Amino acid sequence: MSMSPRAPAPDPLPGRLLAGRYRVEALLARGGMARVYRAQDITLDRPVAVKVLAEPYARDAAFVARFLAEARTAASFSHPNLAHVYDSGSDGDVHFIVMELLEGYRSLRDVIRERDRLPPAQAVDIVKDVLAGLAPLHARGLVHCDVKAGNVMIGPGGTRLIDFGIARPLRQASAGSTSIGSLHAMSPEQLRGDELTPASDIFATGVVLFEALTGRVPFPGETPSAVAAAHRRGPVSRPSELAPGIGPQLDAAVMQALQPEPARRFVSVEAMAAALDSALASNQPAHDDETTQVAVAPTRPPAAVARPAAARRDGSGGWALAAALLAGPALVVAIVLAGLANADRASAPPPTTPAVTQTPLPAGMVRVPDTIGLSEAEAEAAARAAGLNWRIEWIVDPAQPSGVYDQEPAPGTVVEAGSRFVMYAYRSE
Repeated sequence: MSMSPRAPAPDPLPGRLLAGRYRVEALLARGGMARVYRAQDITLDRPVAVKVLAEPYARDAAFVARFLAEARTAASFSHPNLAHVYDSGSDGDVHFIVMELLEGYRSLRDVIRERDRLPPAQAVDIVKDVLAGLAPLHARGLVHCDVKAGNVMIGPGGTRLIDFGIARPLRQASAGSTSIGSLHAMSPEQLRGDELTPASDIFATGVVLFEALTGRVPFPGETPSAVAAAHRRGPVSRPSELAPGIGPQLDAAVMQALQPEPARRFVSVEAMAAALDSALASNQPAHDDETTQVAVAPTRPPAAVARPAAARRDGSGGWALAAALLAGPALVVAIVLAGLANADRASAPPPTTPAVTQTPLPAGMVRVPDTIGLSEAEAEAAARAAGLNWRIEWIVDPAQPSGVYDQEPAPGTVVEAGSRFVMYAYRSE
């Protein structure tokens, strides 16, 4: 005789009045740590969201105390990119946080699932709002610990970062502590249960940006050990390798946020926002023009393609000869004509052009120099002057002209002073 499965017990909260004030109406979302309900604040006659701590956390006195204390701290914040926290408390065995009800909002995760990925400009704008919301948290000595696409809400009022329920004081960790957060957005140190700093939130924000740009998470896996193994395998693919329209500076900004070592990430959320501003201003999506396609050297030159003589990229041509070699006779004629025009201009007085003013950088940040086409000595001097932790990796190839042919990060990328800077060069012997 077979037995039919037992029906799940009904949720006891809908219809209940918490703390004599918040009438629970319906379940909105369920997670591993909490459930979120729509409720009505009968005192102020307004709809609210009530987040209720789930088992087994609701039976852990220390966890409950931290949950409620951090809710009180979050309630003191007022920022357009943070969901407002109104109240917190306990009613018997129910421990809850009362938050702004974001009607008409959708999570970034849902938007990505629907659209596959977002255009770079939109993805960057959303992530800059997340960074702006994190800034007051970090300034008050908290780390959010659960920045993820599911906690980034997009709606008529802009972008809101939600879920402060596991925010913790900076550097609060202990040996053998349990990591709490969302698996795919966890930094390596969070997976290990090590101390957390703002750099941990910056890493998670880099994951959000990577996911928004490409439609996939950078470190896949179904278990903590699988995700940790993905971290150990080394650098992830650059976003531009997975999606169109992403320039080298935006690539470099994402990859810096995802550095495994916290000290190699951005020094602050403000620094990351400045780098994204710079990257977006220079972001050059791919075009159908053949000359444009070869204007930026690949990370490693194809073995079968001979490079032209190293020449610094400027208004007189740069890598134009490489384009000519690939594009055929018609383009060769165009390059020759352009060269004649350049020769005529060389004998004429240079035109007067307005000075270009770059956006001032935050303290401790520098702009990566353009060393492509320079000799090793010139490139070394430029890297030293920028205050970067540089090195040159070179290969001997008599068939190639001596000099730097590529670099990481890309020219113009805004990074922290002392950041890693690698230049790739040819030597003839």
